[in-house]
Amino acid sequence: MNEYVEVEEPRELKRFARALFATIKVKLTNSETRNIGAPNGTFLRKVYFERGAGPGALYWSGGLSEDRTVAENFFCHRAPGSSTDLYIWLQFNVPVATFSRRYGGAFLRHLPTNRIVLAHRGIVTLGHNRVRQSMVFRDMEAWSAEAETSQGARTFLLIGELNSPGLIEDISRFAKDLRGAARQPGIAGELSPEIPASIPAGLLGKLRDYFDEPSGERKIKAREQAVADCYHGAVVHALRATFKDSSVLKSREIDLTAFSSKRAFLFEVKTSTAPQHIYTAIGQLIAHAAIVENHAKRLPLTKVIVLPANPSERFVQLLTKNLGVCIVTFRRSAEGRITFKGLDALQS
Repeated sequence: MNEYVEVEEPRELKRFARALFATIKVKLTNSETRNIGAPNGTFLRKVYFERGAGPGALYWSGGLSEDRTVAENFFCHRAPGSSTDLYIWLQFNVPVATFSRRYGGAFLRHLPTNRIVLAHRGIVTLGHNRVRQSMVFRDMEAWSAEAETSQGARTFLLIGELNSPGLIEDISRFAKDLRGAARQPGIAGELSPEIPASIPAGLLGKLRDYFDEPSGERKIKAREQAVADCYHGAVVHALRATFKDSSVLKSREIDLTAFSSKRAFLFEVKTSTAPQHIYTAIGQLIAHAAIVENHAKRLPLTKVIVLPANPSERFVQLLTKNLGVCIVTFRRSAEGRITFKGLDALQS
């Protein structure tokens, strides 16, 4: 039995949609009137930015459709105060009058805790073309989870908990990752002018320049059970930011590698200290070490597992004494900021 079930009752959908509107308007307070680009032309809308200046600010535009049947949410990252048209990276549209699965947005209920989770059906367009849904789910696999619906089990992409203090950061990260997946060559029949066509596909053993990735583990063990805290990719992104003067590579299977002047690093990030996750990380580090060594140019290789807390003493001994794996821990604040403990010592 799946832990998630799709919410299909229109009154509940409308209530959750209004709660989402309210949360966004509290966090995104810099409003402008801008043209938003769409395949059939542009339309003028009021938009709300997370800040008043600077590139790459998250914007949102939304509300009930003119016929009040759909709760619309459009997201992207663009510069406030510009006269250029805005793109849409993420459409989280939910029917609130008559239930339908034709729209990308969905709300799921996590049965063990009764929490509500924003989810996406993998419906993405580029220009006039619909991106192949199977490819979206392939490249966003780390976000995916099954939920029960009135038509049986379906796969969704989890975004974040409706009542989470870090929901805006979760949406921002998801929007970037969804657009990154859509940019992969061959995923749609024709690429829009916005999308560069030269990004290589990530394959095992083919390391490439760092790219933001789906933000993985759906459940973690913490003081209070988390449901859809989708932050694996956020941890990797924060880890990458600490290597400002190093060459940083990755593939879909390898979380991160970094090459300084003195050594090479191979990182595996897990958002749980459960034994099965640690054993998985050990296998991944062993399997990927040979690949990274081919790029290391005789630099000594340091294998690192990144965890939300130190594991039991038994695993500390296994990792550090028997396998020569270093341990770095991270902490994620309620607002989504990631900090590390033990990383500075490795880099010194």
